[in-house]
Amino acid sequence: MRILCYHGFAIGDEHKFHPKLFIHPDTFRKRLFWLRAHGYPVLRLEEALAGLDGDPLPSCATVITIDDGFYSTCRIARPILAGFSFPATVYVASYYCLKPNPVFSLAVRYLFWRAPDRPDDLQDLRRALMPANTPCEPQDRAQLMDGLIRFGEEACDEDQRADLIRRLGALLGVDSAALWSSRALSLMDAQELLSMTEAGFDLQLHTHRHRTPRQEAEMRREITDNRAVLEPIVRKALRHFCYPSGDWSDALWPWLAASGIASATTCDPGFNDTNTPRFRLLRFLDGENISQIEFEAELTGFNQILRKISGIVRRRPAGES
Repeated sequence: MRILCYHGFAIGDEHKFHPKLFIHPDTFRKRLFWLRAHGYPVLRLEEALAGLDGDPLPSCATVITIDDGFYSTCRIARPILAGFSFPATVYVASYYCLKPNPVFSLAVRYLFWRAPDRPDDLQDLRRALMPANTPCEPQDRAQLMDGLIRFGEEACDEDQRADLIRRLGALLGVDSAALWSSRALSLMDAQELLSMTEAGFDLQLHTHRHRTPRQEAEMRREITDNRAVLEPIVRKALRHFCYPSGDWSDALWPWLAASGIASATTCDPGFNDTNTPRFRLLRFLDGENISQIEFEAELTGFNQILRKISGIVRRRPAGES
């Protein structure tokens, strides 16, 4: 059983800014055309998992999943998927569903990307955006960008982060207001999530703050807080989980089980079968950075064969031919 993983869908130029995270609608539509043309049955997650547990599973069974819950999932992916009558599971990180702002770290990176050739004085930018005692001595724009994100996430509340985005845009000469009007880097709100579930999409868990703590109490709180936002909307118990950024460890599995989780998806490629641990389901991360031939090689199993050959070669003792 194959699981495809998507994130955002380009409203504007996001697929050029972050092609691994965002896919152009035409590219996404081309993927779905290929699945339909080649007879790949797209199943609901629950149906596919039941197949792994012994129910009949059709050949080339495929599941479509979408991470994070970007607004573009509702605006762009939803009508495209509906046109093919394909189901999908959307793993929602719920913090920004409650906030009318773009995702802070993405917004900062996007604004710097939009002004690549501006000859800014890094220290002037730092002084304009952060207090003098902030531990950040940038040697290049990447260091300043990382320092600003760290400062915003650790020392600011949500309103202050929104103000930082606006001030950064003004200093870089980029229209930050477009991030609010287009909602290209924002998540769906409660009403949009409700419309998704009413349209038949399966909303599931992705932590509240999009992080994977290594302390049990913190990890279980992420799931509890995530459920507290989503379950009143979907009106059912949520049992399936996606590791944020593919950050997983088998040490987390007992905590997931204790939290009532039945399955968890990674960002590790490969096919799933009856022997695949349900807390380590494999997925292919598709995006604008993946060519059509790479997509087809993954779906047909050619890449899986190459991974197995590579694994055999790596395990072969030195000197053995």
